[in-house]
Amino acid sequence: MYNRKKFIRNAFMGAVAVSALPKLSGGAGIKKAPQKKDLVRLAVIGKGRMGSSDLRTALSTGMATLAGVCDVYDKNLDALRQQSGKDVLFTREYREILNRKDIDAVIIGTPDHWHQKIAIEAMRAGKDVYCEKPVIHSLQEGNALIAAQEKTGRVFQMGSQGMSSWGNQLAKRIVEAGLIGMVTQVDGQFTSPPQALRPFVAPEDATAQHIWWERFLGNAPKRTFDAQRFLSWRNWSDYGTGVAGDLFVHVIASTHFIMNTAGPKQVYSTGGIRYYTNGSRDTPDVLLGYLDYPDDDKKGAFTLSLSANQTDGVSKKWGSTDFAIKGTAGILNVGWDQVVLKTPGKTDIAAFSPLKEWSGEPVKVSDNEYAFNGPKGSKGAHHDHFVHFFNAVRGEGKNIADTRFGVQASTAALLCHESYRKRKALDGVSG
Repeated sequence: MYNRKKFIRNAFMGAVAVSALPKLSGGAGIKKAPQKKDLVRLAVIGKGRMGSSDLRTALSTGMATLAGVCDVYDKNLDALRQQSGKDVLFTREYREILNRKDIDAVIIGTPDHWHQKIAIEAMRAGKDVYCEKPVIHSLQEGNALIAAQEKTGRVFQMGSQGMSSWGNQLAKRIVEAGLIGMVTQVDGQFTSPPQALRPFVAPEDATAQHIWWERFLGNAPKRTFDAQRFLSWRNWSDYGTGVAGDLFVHVIASTHFIMNTAGPKQVYSTGGIRYYTNGSRDTPDVLLGYLDYPDDDKKGAFTLSLSANQTDGVSKKWGSTDFAIKGTAGILNVGWDQVVLKTPGKTDIAAFSPLKEWSGEPVKVSDNEYAFNGPKGSKGAHHDHFVHFFNAVRGEGKNIADTRFGVQASTAALLCHESYRKRKALDGVSG
């Protein structure tokens, strides 16, 4: 077994010493950033579901213009080619994007196993990077990604959109003000309705002729063309990181920010393939993760409990925008646009005074429950996350969820995935 404990401690604690939290930090030493009023010339590498969503949101800010699109699936290229101008580069080869001098920044929306490699090459090519989560596919990849960003000075932002949410910012202020006492637990759940088990049927154009299979595989084990693995790559550990890297990472990132912590001291996950037993995956459809955190910031030692149940079509829980912080004096339910505070007895309204200038007047639900609502007219955390990114690219702002922070959150998520695979608890930062 490789020395996991040493690696994780170096990755996390080295990050703590320099910039443990995304205190709207990052982007130092940006080279040749566009001028303040210029549109950022943007390309997307990996234009699947999330890449397409990111691209739409990025362009909707009015701060960027489309300069390039890369995907190994012809269908994803053709869909946008018909709507774009002559000056947009369409290619299967991502290095053509990186070689273009007229492209300032890239969105990386590829399968997880390509994130770190393309991000490093992009930064070395002088591009700023918005990378979907998790930013690494294996624990060993973190240090090289951090080193590449530090050496190049490029802007790097992890695509965990909740990090730019009004709710996360307010929750951090409430916890720091001690309004819920010492934190003992953070809880997040994810559910989605099951679909009928049936043989996978690929679209007519999902063939080896229209998909660059060898490039998709990259450093993953070689195997013959399989449209199901390509289109459902999150189901497979060779290319994705299961529900831990896809979903857990969002609540982990929010927790790290709010609690000012670098990472867990121990992680344990359990679960299994309970419903989708037709050979369509090797990652669990039900996963429970428990991450024990030390009292790093004098706010309490706590357990982050996470669950994902892809067979639950009733609960309708989505932890990214609905998680709870439980303390000795109250509970916070945290969403992107609303935070609800509940206390065991009558809430002390005077305690809100330091927050009102930033949060506005809370709405009284009962004597022991108050709701804080985000500003009207907000375009949401996904939109704001790209605004922060583009401001940093322009050299006029600081980005959220930078490389070090992204590696911290991603490492904690990957430990959940690995704990399940190894069927045992794993050490984190300490312990």
